[in-house]
Amino acid sequence: VVLDVREDKEVQGGLIKGAQHIALGNLSEKISNIGKNKQDPILVYCRSGNRSGHACHQLTKAGFEDVSNLAGGILAWEEANLPVAKR
Repeated sequence: VVLDVREDKEVQGGLIKGAQHIALGNLSEKISNIGKNKQDPILVYCRSGNRSGHACHQLTKAGFEDVSNLAGGILAWEEANLPVAKR
């Protein structure tokens, strides 16, 4: 699972292909929408890696076992010339 926790307007510029978008502010109420198996790996990202760190903490507290934060967020992803899908 790849999870984008940026705000709606930030995602308009594009997101990692296949990513699920749930803004950090809505994560606690929509956490049940993230994968059915809490052992599945989850990669969380935001713009720079700060908000996604908070999201990783929430997911871990909710029982998800394999949660990772994308270091540098989508900024680092784009800087590495990795693909971004338009919404």
